[in-house]
Amino acid sequence: MELFLHTFDANSHVNMESTGFSDNHKPSLTYHSESELLQFLDGVIARETSHTLKDTWVMVSHDRQPIEPMQALQATMPFNTFYARHKYPWLLSDLEPHIQMHYQPIVDFGQSGKVFGFEALCRLKTPEGQWLNGMEAFALAAEVKRTHELDLACQHLALIGKSQAISADKPIFINVLPQTIMSPGWLDFILQIMAQHSIDKREVVIEIVESEKTNPELLARYCDEIRMHGLRIALDDMGSGFNGLRILAEVRADFIKIDRAIVHEAQGSRVRTVLLEAIISMAQRLGCTIIAEGLERVEDITYCQDLGLHYAQGFYFAQPQSTPSDQVTALPARDESHRSHIPDDFHIGEYISHGLTIDVSSSLAEARRLFNAHADIATAVVLDGQKPLGVLRRGKVFSRKVSGLGACCDPLPKVINHMLPSSVLARIFYLERGNIDIWITVNDEGGYIGILQPMEIMAQLISRKASTGNLHPLSHLTTGPTLRQTLDNSLRNNTNTQLVYIDLDHFKSYNDRYGFIRGDAMIRLLSEIIRQEFQDKSGIMVGHIGGDDFVLIYDHNAPGLNDTLLHIISQFQALAVHLYDASDLERGFFTTEDGKDHPVASVSIAVVNGKQGTLENSVMAAERAAMLKKIGKANIGSIVVVEDTPPQTILPKKEFYSDWQQKALSALQSLLHTQRATGSHDLDSCFAEFPFFEVIFELESNGVQRYANWINPNMYGKIKAGGAGIDRSQQAYYQRVVETNAPYISSIYLSTATEDFCLTVSLPILNDQGKLASILVADINIAAMAVLSSTRN
Repeated sequence: MELFLHTFDANSHVNMESTGFSDNHKPSLTYHSESELLQFLDGVIARETSHTLKDTWVMVSHDRQPIEPMQALQATMPFNTFYARHKYPWLLSDLEPHIQMHYQPIVDFGQSGKVFGFEALCRLKTPEGQWLNGMEAFALAAEVKRTHELDLACQHLALIGKSQAISADKPIFINVLPQTIMSPGWLDFILQIMAQHSIDKREVVIEIVESEKTNPELLARYCDEIRMHGLRIALDDMGSGFNGLRILAEVRADFIKIDRAIVHEAQGSRVRTVLLEAIISMAQRLGCTIIAEGLERVEDITYCQDLGLHYAQGFYFAQPQSTPSDQVTALPARDESHRSHIPDDFHIGEYISHGLTIDVSSSLAEARRLFNAHADIATAVVLDGQKPLGVLRRGKVFSRKVSGLGACCDPLPKVINHMLPSSVLARIFYLERGNIDIWITVNDEGGYIGILQPMEIMAQLISRKASTGNLHPLSHLTTGPTLRQTLDNSLRNNTNTQLVYIDLDHFKSYNDRYGFIRGDAMIRLLSEIIRQEFQDKSGIMVGHIGGDDFVLIYDHNAPGLNDTLLHIISQFQALAVHLYDASDLERGFFTTEDGKDHPVASVSIAVVNGKQGTLENSVMAAERAAMLKKIGKANIGSIVVVEDTPPQTILPKKEFYSDWQQKALSALQSLLHTQRATGSHDLDSCFAEFPFFEVIFELESNGVQRYANWINPNMYGKIKAGGAGIDRSQQAYYQRVVETNAPYISSIYLSTATEDFCLTVSLPILNDQGKLASILVADINIAAMAVLSSTRN
């Protein structure tokens, strides 16, 4: 027999002269046995690229006689199909003897990790004894055009497995391809098997595996028929398929399984977090139950729990097994260092006060002395060790009707976890609208943390909800129409309104020279300096117009305003040195590709105060500011231009010295006297004293990390726990200290862990002989850097 091979070029006709193969063999082969053919095909596979083979077609002729065109077409098939049929002929016969179904548990978070159900997964065994997973099995079956037969065989065996080994209270999830669902007679085939094995229809969930592009509307019609017969439907790998959200919108699924690629390390990725939250939000609106797939890490499990997900599966709990088992790994203990961070600009911790507490063993006389010493407090929390038991109210404590502490103790009011996200708080307010008593906050172990005033929390939620859409994503300062409306309102109501524009000079050139990441860091640095300077001051709105432009809106004449603005310039110049290369700092300017020189860390500020005529609206104020900014831009270096006749120009007179580095190093130095061991919470008290540190770790003299990371409790979930044993000897914060035996402070960089701009500080620890024993390393973000630098600190 003769074998003909041809490649197909999509940009031309079939090429009969050149096969497109890498070797110069002839495009045909005469063979006399199956082994001879396979030897040749294996050689082609070894030599050629998958792309070439994908575009190669095969035709076999039994003699050298001419062949009719239609016969030639019928005898022609893709190379991969031809190869698979001859390499794996067993795929063309009954598939069930080669299939073994494995079952992976799905656990219920709400039932402390108890098994809720099982997913049936395909495993295919070749005659040579090799096991293929589901993806490999279906890819191989696709080569011989038998995916439909393999799909049906797996479903048949899965239902048999359900009837024999899975209890009636646990549903089985059976994977089905969309094209199988839409094939004639499939639903009757499934219902007949279920009837034969007495399987209740509510115990079977049809899990739709989106393997190729599918018409969502057509698929939805078939799913409606499935649901009419009492079976439930799940959508698999949501977020990774072809039609994802369209199918979710069309198919009324009972369950949605979120793809591992989205859940894995989602708390460390803004993109995955936003996508995950979008899927959860849509699923909740559609009444679907969510199952998180592929969970392997403790952090991902706690993250899913904190998001309110109900079910999960993954290797953490159990590997797929041929015999279904209820034995799964228990849910991880909720250690704070592994707690996930739920992205939320609202944090309960900002509003918790410790409140007044008294031990349950105290006497009534002691309670009265406590209230007398705190005349402005009406309620105290009764504790048994760290566990809250009830509350004491001032009126009852001083009542003549009570004779002991227990007699005047009221039950605990609402008790909540101190890490609840704002969405959960909002639901609590909705369900308990009449409850305006104090709330008690506790940790995961039920230990007392403090009290909340619910009306204050409600006010904050409402305020933040109203302003969320008006915050700049980089600086988190007010932006958009809110700024214009605030300025117009202030101009109408306050004749003394002042408008301050703050602008980075040569910012576009800086972006061209150093890149947009450092450009974003510079904007963030200036925004934090401005925020730190004006926080807690009344009558001022701080805003971010966009790009490198900031604005301050004063509703009054501000004494000392010029000095404050000069201080902002000086502070920025002192801190921005971490954003430039040392050579540019030495010269005092940087050069762009066009050969132009630009000064380092230069800021222009324009102050519009109405001295050149009444300001009628925000448009007029902006025009006047633009004129003043032109004057400032004509100057080389930083400047403040104040509206007057003529405009007043003010230059910085002295350099500002920031001792933030000394403060950070002194704080790190003080930790040398603190017990540091393997406990993840050993330095919690230090973070309370030095909250500007995000994470601290210690290196051996050879650069290997000695203990696990000590994480600031405010950064749990953003920064990974662990780290012990990792070799960090190639990092600059290790190498520079080893070279100099002196502290090291890095340039500003974008942290992949927190997605924030940070610096790294490292401090050598010397032994009695003055040799390096270890190195203490800490990360500080830009906001903390500004706080440390501020004279208000």
